[in-house]
Amino acid sequence: MTTEHVKACKNIEACRAFRKKYFGGGGCVVQEKILKDSFDDNNEKTNNDNLVFEMGENGVMEIYHSEDTEKTNNLSTVPSVEEFDTDYKRTTEMVGEGAMRSYCFQRLQLLSSGFRTHVTMNAPMESLEQGNLLGTDFFRTLKIDNHIHAAGAPTAKQFVNFVADKLENESDTVISSDGKTLGEVFKDAGLDKDYLTIDAFNVLADYSVYQRFDNFNAKYSPFRMADLRRIFLKTNNHIGGRYFAELLKIVLNRHELSKGHVSGLELRLSIYGMERHEWDDLADWMLTDWEGGDFPGPLVSKSNRWMIQIPRLWRIFRMKPGRDGSGFNDMLENIFTPLFEATLYPERKPKLAEALKHIVGIDSVDDEGAPEEACGCQRPHMWTSPKNPAYWWQLYFLWANLEVLNSLRRAKGLNTIAFRPHAGETGNPLNLACTYILCESIAHGMNLDQQVSLQYLYYLDQVGMSCSPLSNNFLFRKIGDSPFLKFFRRGLNVTLSTDDPLLFHMSDDPLLEEYSVARATFDLSMTDMMEIARNSVLMSGFEEEFKETYLGKEFRKGVTFCDEHLTHVPLIRAKYRAEHLAIEHMFCALIAAGKANVVLDEMKTQFGLARDAHRKILFENMDEIPPSFPELGQL
Repeated sequence: MTTEHVKACKNIEACRAFRKKYFGGGGCVVQEKILKDSFDDNNEKTNNDNLVFEMGENGVMEIYHSEDTEKTNNLSTVPSVEEFDTDYKRTTEMVGEGAMRSYCFQRLQLLSSGFRTHVTMNAPMESLEQGNLLGTDFFRTLKIDNHIHAAGAPTAKQFVNFVADKLENESDTVISSDGKTLGEVFKDAGLDKDYLTIDAFNVLADYSVYQRFDNFNAKYSPFRMADLRRIFLKTNNHIGGRYFAELLKIVLNRHELSKGHVSGLELRLSIYGMERHEWDDLADWMLTDWEGGDFPGPLVSKSNRWMIQIPRLWRIFRMKPGRDGSGFNDMLENIFTPLFEATLYPERKPKLAEALKHIVGIDSVDDEGAPEEACGCQRPHMWTSPKNPAYWWQLYFLWANLEVLNSLRRAKGLNTIAFRPHAGETGNPLNLACTYILCESIAHGMNLDQQVSLQYLYYLDQVGMSCSPLSNNFLFRKIGDSPFLKFFRRGLNVTLSTDDPLLFHMSDDPLLEEYSVARATFDLSMTDMMEIARNSVLMSGFEEEFKETYLGKEFRKGVTFCDEHLTHVPLIRAKYRAEHLAIEHMFCALIAAGKANVVLDEMKTQFGLARDAHRKILFENMDEIPPSFPELGQL
């Protein structure tokens, strides 16, 4: 072992310490006893007047006991933006150092070759074991679509058929404040039923969206008409988002009935932070007792958990009339104040308090390749520029406020909300250093193949990555160049998701299509397919009791404790993954601690003894050793 190896492993351990500090909560100070003692026994539905909150000068929510009138004791604090700025910059420096890059590249190459050796030797056994796991198969094993945008969840076929049905049966429905009916909208646009085809709708992705995020977003509007997008794919319109609700019920019903295969999903809805009432409007839409669609009632399904995506649209927020002097803190308050109110005072916001029980994650979305303004450690109220602030800066403030909110919800016995943003789809690969430090999992992550140090860190900490090769193929990375297979073979925690079936998929079952295309493109075995499906359940936000049904009672202990009869992943594959991950962790820790040479000397001794024992067994079982045996003298 060289000094470079020691330096590399010390850097790796330092980066992992940063993740523990932020994502792991090690740098946060929460006065749990005071928080818990402040809540009544029936704390889920009762207002709590013992605690108050406000947006602090640092851009992060602060919680105080009501008796602390001077507000001197903040009950839940997180590392400051200055601290994060220092740690993030140090992380980017370390992952770029030659010693760490060389070490991580070597270890990743060994993981790739190790998997090839494993498959060469054990693929027949894995296949045999899978065949002996009776009572289940790929189609009867749960797969969760962890990354799917609600507006793009229906397929083009479902969308066209839905619009055609509404035009035929509800053409007299008033759909705008000016009194226009649905039929009149189509008539004014010169469209009749003959135009209701997938080709005419022009929503499927094609060459025009490659490296063009603007054209991609335009595909959501049939016939390039923004009015139709607002009518059918929005929650806040003249008809209260009824058509969108009914359309999503068609999507949800397929998963509810397990048509084709057993599956679930985590649909993403948008909160823009433009207005304070957005959360209340969305909660009202989610919990409305809708009469139409494939099933009655609210948009709550046993097969779905909701994600909320927050587009990074400060530039648009700032351009709205009357906001010339607005700071970024105004947008943060619009996003987080309703969440704190619903958590602390559920009687004031009963619908939002209920809706939050079905929300499992917060996402941050937009084109990572779009121009950004460099940031220092400005407080949000100081950011008044009309230009978008840097990715890392925006993500820090989303994480910080969400971390404080979760400390409050945890103390109150409520579900917490994970931070699971888009990252690494395009743009700066070092954005992935920010999400490594802050986040539970990410969507995409393709740019990890440009940064081996970060790739190895994502492997060591098994940061979840929900990849969408079909989406990437049309937008940023052709499927033949996709690093998905490389990531999977090396043991990164990856799964498959659809992103936007409306634009990218042709069949009635987009998730099954995604798996089928991946199997053919990447030459995946059925064991590979089941491992990817199991990963989707592990990284999802579904409740642990739900996961027990599909992973086994002991799944929290690690992948070798997942029930192979439920996951359909043979134990031999799970053990391979677990053992190699453990070895990589041990190597890093021992080398960083300066114990590498001592350990390696002892390992060489033990390997020598094992070699001698193997040789003895071989010779003892040979009836005769021919003189022509070429290696006799060497053995």
